[in-house]
Amino acid sequence: MSLGEGTEVLRACWPCALILVRLRFFLKRPPHEAATLEAPTGGFVLIHPGKSDPRFSPLPRQCSCPGLEPPHRTLDAISDRPSALARSTPTLSHDFQRAVTEIKLRSPIEDVVRGYVSDLKQRGSGRLWEACCPFHSEKTPSFKVDPAKGTWHCYGACAEGGDQISFVMTINAWSFMEALQQLADSTGVELPKKTGRDDSERGPDPAYDVLRRAAQFYAEALHGPEGGQARDYLAARGFTAETQKSFRVGYSPAAGQALVDWGRREQLPFELLEKVGLLRKNDRGRPFDFFRGRLMIPIADDRGRTVGFGARRLGGDAGGPKYINTAETPLFKKSRLIYGLDLSLREARREGHLILVEGYTDVMAAHQAGLARVGAVLGTSTTNDHARLVRKSGARRVSLVFDGDSAGAKAARRALHGLLPLDLELDLVTLPTGQDPCDILLGGGSEAFLAEIETGRNWFEQSLTRLATLRGAELSRAVDDLLALVQRIQSPVHRNSLWEQLAQQLGISKADLKDQWRKSAEGKHQERRAASTFSPREVAPETPAEPLQEPALKRRIDPQVAQVARAFGEIIGAVLLDSSLVPLAKPMAKFCQEPDLKQILELVLEMYEDEHQAIDVTSVLSGLGDCPARVRVTSLAVHAESASSPKDLMDGALGYLNKRRGARQRLNLEGQARTLEQQLSQARGEDARAIKTELEETLGALRLLLQAEHPPSEPEGSRHSHKADSHGSFHSQADELHSSPALHPVDK
Repeated sequence: MSLGEGTEVLRACWPCALILVRLRFFLKRPPHEAATLEAPTGGFVLIHPGKSDPRFSPLPRQCSCPGLEPPHRTLDAISDRPSALARSTPTLSHDFQRAVTEIKLRSPIEDVVRGYVSDLKQRGSGRLWEACCPFHSEKTPSFKVDPAKGTWHCYGACAEGGDQISFVMTINAWSFMEALQQLADSTGVELPKKTGRDDSERGPDPAYDVLRRAAQFYAEALHGPEGGQARDYLAARGFTAETQKSFRVGYSPAAGQALVDWGRREQLPFELLEKVGLLRKNDRGRPFDFFRGRLMIPIADDRGRTVGFGARRLGGDAGGPKYINTAETPLFKKSRLIYGLDLSLREARREGHLILVEGYTDVMAAHQAGLARVGAVLGTSTTNDHARLVRKSGARRVSLVFDGDSAGAKAARRALHGLLPLDLELDLVTLPTGQDPCDILLGGGSEAFLAEIETGRNWFEQSLTRLATLRGAELSRAVDDLLALVQRIQSPVHRNSLWEQLAQQLGISKADLKDQWRKSAEGKHQERRAASTFSPREVAPETPAEPLQEPALKRRIDPQVAQVARAFGEIIGAVLLDSSLVPLAKPMAKFCQEPDLKQILELVLEMYEDEHQAIDVTSVLSGLGDCPARVRVTSLAVHAESASSPKDLMDGALGYLNKRRGARQRLNLEGQARTLEQQLSQARGEDARAIKTELEETLGALRLLLQAEHPPSEPEGSRHSHKADSHGSFHSQADELHSSPALHPVDK
């Protein structure tokens, strides 16, 4: 049918279309002015004249059936234009997509993975390469690489997968652009500008570059004539040359002008060197080195970029504190850094365990001993940013290692502060007095240190043990400190359980304990904050500036919603294996509400419009770019491979979704019929006749829906068997409503 200018189209489920068509009778429309066309989805499309028609306004403008499908909106002024899904993922430029494809072609996936997983081997004469998964501990290899498809997947506990870019992202905990840039550098492919990105990813920040070069300058100075004292210190502590190189340890010359002169030679602006904390000016405006005569330890962020330095005083120099750090700069903020995390991420993720210590040399000694899941918080309370870094490591257990003296107890409390909101197993490890991790590791190796780690106890149990040794005012203060930590826990059930344990330990009622908390300084502070934010909770835990978002929210999910998402996932898996099935998926795609799956479906439909574009796992991953949905793609394809065929998987998923849509439509029509029956029982005259007509048409739509679901060829008894099914007795209800006395008193 050709549509004239100004014509409007309303897409609706077919029961609603029937109801809309009947309105032409109320409006006295001639039959040719409203028509229904069968839509590809099995529904109907209602077409009527444009807005200039004075009879247009009473016509409903959308079908709002609840359930799987969203409201269908009116499309204005259509002239033979096909509808399209709204694109919710940013479109990559063609040049950028070509560069991504070229990078992947030049980086065979087995070579990329083998660069990180040394035991990756081709098993027999098959096409797959196998190894133990690098992302979790296992003895039987479940990690497989398929060079033909350009993908990898873990068939074990973590069930992760993807392409070359996904692997580099996951193994290094990098962003998409960081991983892509690394692969681009290794293959010599130049990345063009990525459409829709901000300017923050245009080339390296000069501040990072100057810090990297300064670290190299200090490392060279360590092996120069003035670095003898620093070399002697490292040798006395037992640090090997390999460890010094891995951690890029260096030395800052004592004269105070070495870095100034270096900056002039390198033609680096003083303002930049001052901005990153390397130089300062004296009262006369003369620049000087901030670090002088110290052992230099570069501090990197979780991406391995140098952001500052820790500097240790050497024995012969009695001036200044033992350790100094770079002053706070835009790049160096202690509250956002865990020293050594860039080198610890891989093992922490694989073991599910992260060990946090106090000092730089503790971390260096651990890595030298072969224990690469150790990092250090830089002498500050842990923060929400630290918590995000710990969560990024994938660790499910964190061990906090501190000295056994009072200073160690305070340090432990500071470390717990930011980590308690996470759902983690937190252990406190108290070392014997006079020993630190560095001494244990360099003296007894990783075995001796891990033996100490295993003596650690749950943080709350250890805190209760400490309370048992205190009395009077000291006990009261310790209880206040402990309650402040308990309030950091996000789960109300867990928090309440700890309150009860503490009350039982102290031999007082929970009410008395809460009374003490309310009177404490921290308790009053939290209550004031709760009142100012109108929080309904009795005692509000400290609210982070940016609420922590757990990757897996522990909430109850409607099983039907989960099943719908599963069905859409199976549709995607089927088209990834057989792109000829895309036309079958297209009509249903607009009903997908799960964001990740919706983005993948949108991309697949867009790719299908390009006859030269192949549709498979690796091309979809490339097209998604840094969209978070890319982590789902490989798992969907792997699940689809377990089906008897992609077509069978598609048919099963579409069958379920269509059945669910029908059930929702029946519920909607049933509710409309009951409402009309109630209105009819109270209506009189012309209103009653109009409602009666509307009710009869609604019941007619119900019968049509039942006939579509239960063709006449079925035994008669099978229809009535629906009276007891989970969807309700629509057939019998339609009959009952039709015979209701409310349909007849029209002339009262």
